[in-house]
Amino acid sequence: MRDVEDTCEEVLILKAGRVVHISNLEEERRLNKRFLELETYGSANGFVDAAQLLGCECAVPSEGRVRLVLGEGVEVRDIYRLAAERDLQLRRVSHRRDTLEDIFLRAMEN
Repeated sequence: MRDVEDTCEEVLILKAGRVVHISNLEEERRLNKRFLELETYGSANGFVDAAQLLGCECAVPSEGRVRLVLGEGVEVRDIYRLAAERDLQLRRVSHRRDTLEDIFLRAMEN
């Protein structure tokens, strides 16, 4: 899949011989900028709870890392505000880029 992702602009995904998804990879990634990955320093417990109250989906895969999906109407500046209010240092904030594998798995689920 990595080679396809690196060389193709569009993909067509088949399931049981039927087209289940047609995707322009750049457009798909542009639409999915609601996913954030944070590297943090300090306790993220209160931060995660507050983000969930805003409507974000949160996961803490390991100490110092938080993954979240911004809720409807929630902006990145709201995440910075929450972190500042809870004395949580954000060392790195990046948009998670969907891989072709992510796109493929979502298509197979539907």
